[in-house]
Amino acid sequence: MDQVVIIGGVAGGMSAAAKLRRLDKKVKILVFEKDSYISYGACGLPYYIAGVTKSHQDLLARTKEDFEKSNIHVHIHHDVTRIDPNQKIIYVTDLQTGHQKTVKYDKLLIATGAKPIIPPFVPKEVKNVHTLKSMDDGINMREFFQDEEIKKVGIIGAGYIGMELVESMIALKKEVCVIELQDQILPNYDKDMVDVLADSLNDRVTISTGEKVKELRVQDKSVTHIITDRTSYDVDAVIVNIGNKPNTEFIKELGINMLDNGAIIVNSQQQTSIADIYAAGDCATSHHLILNKQVNIALGTTANKHGRIAASNMAGISTNFPGIVGTNVVKVLDWTVGMTGITEKQAKEENVEYDTVVVKTNNHAAHYPETEKIVIKLVYEKNSKILLGAQMLSKDDSIAKRLDVFVVAITNKMTTTQIGMLDLSYAPPYATVWDAVQIAANAAK
Repeated sequence: MDQVVIIGGVAGGMSAAAKLRRLDKKVKILVFEKDSYISYGACGLPYYIAGVTKSHQDLLARTKEDFEKSNIHVHIHHDVTRIDPNQKIIYVTDLQTGHQKTVKYDKLLIATGAKPIIPPFVPKEVKNVHTLKSMDDGINMREFFQDEEIKKVGIIGAGYIGMELVESMIALKKEVCVIELQDQILPNYDKDMVDVLADSLNDRVTISTGEKVKELRVQDKSVTHIITDRTSYDVDAVIVNIGNKPNTEFIKELGINMLDNGAIIVNSQQQTSIADIYAAGDCATSHHLILNKQVNIALGTTANKHGRIAASNMAGISTNFPGIVGTNVVKVLDWTVGMTGITEKQAKEENVEYDTVVVKTNNHAAHYPETEKIVIKLVYEKNSKILLGAQMLSKDDSIAKRLDVFVVAITNKMTTTQIGMLDLSYAPPYATVWDAVQIAANAAK
């Protein structure tokens, strides 16, 4: 193997490049990235916009120059437009000069990530409509929302990014309304859980669920009103976050196996259906250990693992990605919300014989100051009591790591009885004598 080409320079792509260089000191590694920045923490963008993270430079894991020192050749502002797997070449356009060229590869990694879905009601060439995916998006939004004349912000879509941006906008002293087509915020969760969160936010943000946006009304190249099937919202700016889709349109004629949404189907070694082509990150699938099928769940944690696995296999070291259980956590103002495994909604869709339990308990001993409640919902197999899913919410951010106990339990097919008897740590400032995790597990009958 003489030359490896990587398309995409953020999480999966640069994780693969770094790992491959450690494994093989001689192979030539070329990275082509369409945007301006590589190897950054995209999940930190909402906090950069809010000013919590002071500089976009703080989000950079490694710079182009850092990779060049490792003899990894990074080309930013380069768009790969086509792949020819028969000749093993890619077609690349330099976006700054317009120059086009072809580049040969022995192994190819597609790590192009995902891009925001732009609904048809979004007009072209308006000044005050934003989506958030790339570092450039974050930099533009940071500058735009510093303007104190921008007072009313409409957020279309109440998924993870949309709800994180609620916090960003409130931190910037904006008046915020959230419009969600589904009948709940955070649609990947069960409604009974996130309704607790939605009710607690009503005094700080207007939340409208089950409402369809019909039009963005424009005046002087700026949106002034969001028109829905119920009412009209007066806005100074709009953020659209109704979801992302894999950035794979440039290979739709390639004949590579994909899911309906365009995610590239890979095996446990990140190999695609075409020889010597691998895929990693938000544009690729993962095997879900509970659903037992290929899914496309876009998370930076998964992307980095994909990249490492792909690199090992491209270097000739057989390595398998074990799969995922769909773990995520999100901060919304003073609340933390997390889930892993499957929800009750998914259990119904998959015709699983399941049961659920919901408990509300303390984060630490009641006699220790500043006690907070934790709400936990477990989904488990009805007969075996094997845990299938967990959802948690609290004003105590410790649940972000308590959730990881459930991740380990689900991955290892533990029963609620086994979880209840785990030797977890205890001291009054940190837990109750039976930790919240165990109280929930012990309530599963």
